[in-house]
Amino acid sequence: MSSSLRTIRTRATRALVSATAAVTLIAVAGCSGGGKDQGEASATPSSGRSSTAPAAPPGASGLPGSLTGQKPHWKGCEAPSALQGTGKAPGNDWECADLSVPLDWAKPDGATIDLAMIRAKAADQDKRIGSLVFNFGGPGGSGVSSLPGFGGDYEKLRSRYDLVSFDPRGVGESEGVTCRSDKEIDAAEAVDGTPDDAAEIKAATADAKKYIAGCEKRSGKMLPHVDTVSAARDMDLMRQVLGDRKLSYFGISYGTELGGVYAHLYPWHVARAVLDAVVDPSADTEQGSLAQARGFQLALDNYLRDCAKKGLGCPVGDDPKAGAEKIVTLLKKLDKKPLDTDSGRKLTQGGALGGIAAALYSKDSWKYLTLGLQEVLMLDKGNLLLAMADSMSGRDDKGRYRILSSAALSSSCTELM
Repeated sequence: MSSSLRTIRTRATRALVSATAAVTLIAVAGCSGGGKDQGEASATPSSGRSSTAPAAPPGASGLPGSLTGQKPHWKGCEAPSALQGTGKAPGNDWECADLSVPLDWAKPDGATIDLAMIRAKAADQDKRIGSLVFNFGGPGGSGVSSLPGFGGDYEKLRSRYDLVSFDPRGVGESEGVTCRSDKEIDAAEAVDGTPDDAAEIKAATADAKKYIAGCEKRSGKMLPHVDTVSAARDMDLMRQVLGDRKLSYFGISYGTELGGVYAHLYPWHVARAVLDAVVDPSADTEQGSLAQARGFQLALDNYLRDCAKKGLGCPVGDDPKAGAEKIVTLLKKLDKKPLDTDSGRKLTQGGALGGIAAALYSKDSWKYLTLGLQEVLMLDKGNLLLAMADSMSGRDDKGRYRILSSAALSSSCTELM
């Protein structure tokens, strides 16, 4: 490997790491202030996400009958518009219901919250094995939106399983964490999320503090309880209510961490589990962010090689090394001067990073990255990359946001407390 290639890869990695590092900085800064008193009871392990000894889970006898005996009222529902995935849902017979769970698992007789669930029943009910519960990643990812979006990929499993997913606590249609209004989220796009100097760092820090204050004001009740251990306990109650003696589970990315915590808490309740794109449970926030950035870099390298093979159709040229350099140059330009879009919003460096990242999760999305880069590099317009970034953050065409980012940062903060 030549030294020039190493240099290009290092620079490209830094460009993609910058947004992740900025989010990590904001999350850690926000976690250090506010929240519950140190002495307040909580079901969250105080040692953070890498804890290997969470509190012993309550057995079925420790929960009130109103929870263990609840019967979900399944009703037909339209599959939400898929923001990712193929959109080829297996059939149109989706059902939705709510599940009541304790707000604080240390107080199972106390207040409850509702979690949104979605399912497609097994095609062959005579050979049905049970439920297969999915978590597609996050923290903060909506299973209610994702399962229909990716459902076509798992249609064979539906022959004998009910395909089930849910919005974890703090997310989507479940009782959520909200930190900003939709207009405030849009306004925050003007804040440089990849600060390069003291003034930009000061502005980003001030915005982070404002963000955290909004979380505490709007969702203070939920914040101490948006954690992976509580989500795992929610899944065990879900298992009971669905009528499954043991849990069959499919977790992807953060879903592997959730599945691992569940297996640690309830090893005797696991039937079958698939953990795909495994998250290292021993990694701290910084290590996890860097590992994710390395994954994005690998995916970007693969995209550039594939794009180069297409010759004239590739917006960054037929040389992967030069293509990486063009993307780095583009990101630097956007940091100084964001691009116009037809909506009146600007494509910032952070927006471009989000759009690129959104397309790197699947080869099926590479064609959209190619179109987005063509528009930026050839037409000086940022419409497509901004639309891809919006899909990543859950913004619809009416300017409404799903609460993925709020839930993700809140969960990360809770794990660090």
